[in-house]
Amino acid sequence: MTRPRLRIVTGKGGVGKTTVATALALAEAGRGQRTLLAEINGRDRVASVLGIPPVGASICQAGERLSVVDMNPRAAIHEYALMVFRFEAIVHAVFDNRVVRRFLALIPSLGELVMLGKVWFHIQEVQDDRPRFDVVVLDAPSTGHAMSMLRAPAMVQHAIPPGPLRDITRDIIALISDPERTHLHVVTTPEEMPVTEAVELECAAAEVLQMKLGFSVINCRLGPLSAAALEKLEASSDPEVRQVVATLRQRETRRLQGEEQLRRLPAHMLEAAVGLPRLLDALPGRAGVKRLAELLLPALEREEQP
Repeated sequence: MTRPRLRIVTGKGGVGKTTVATALALAEAGRGQRTLLAEINGRDRVASVLGIPPVGASICQAGERLSVVDMNPRAAIHEYALMVFRFEAIVHAVFDNRVVRRFLALIPSLGELVMLGKVWFHIQEVQDDRPRFDVVVLDAPSTGHAMSMLRAPAMVQHAIPPGPLRDITRDIIALISDPERTHLHVVTTPEEMPVTEAVELECAAAEVLQMKLGFSVINCRLGPLSAAALEKLEASSDPEVRQVVATLRQRETRRLQGEEQLRRLPAHMLEAAVGLPRLLDALPGRAGVKRLAELLLPALEREEQP
């Protein structure tokens, strides 16, 4: 099976999709893929996770075979204009004009479209007679905004006059709807609202976006505790031990409640899901994300099996 060139990671806000996207990019780079990790209006959250200086809208090296960029609409539009007009002076003359800026602001989804165009460009980009990047991991916005962004090309395709931008829009649609080149990875946690949005994403991927679902990721999934060990500890007369057991019982209750929520996921999502443990630090750091990357590797390898 062909390896996808684009992996799009999304889910409800707060489920840890940036951490998952970073771990996925590290996993790809770790198995020899030249990887670009792109976030959208991320305020350099990826840089914080990786422990590197802020990268902004220019691609920066973040490790062996790993590059990072924090995209934003204004910078992406400027970059596209520079590709078309070739000269910085012309770009400034056109796009610093207030009338032009107001006109651009009125075009629905132009920012999202141009950022997807930037992703498409880097997938096509060639360096030394070979693709500059083998794979792009896109840390997409949360569910609602991600769906709007992914629908943008089809929505505006016929509103754009014939020319280079319409041609690129057609190519973007072909890219994100190609199951061999693009996979959509849904991130959730074992909770009611994140699971609800994961189900909505699965439905939208098939019926609206017409995109291939890659393996889903269940973040902060708790593993079961040994009932026999708990019963043995519970027999202790030490009040501190009994307090610990009470805390563990509460944890087990939360785990069972979470597993009940997860059963609402479509069977194919749940069966192919990768469970990741909770990292205790708010910003887990590169070492923690590397541990998550190791857990994602088997899923990447399974995808390539015929």
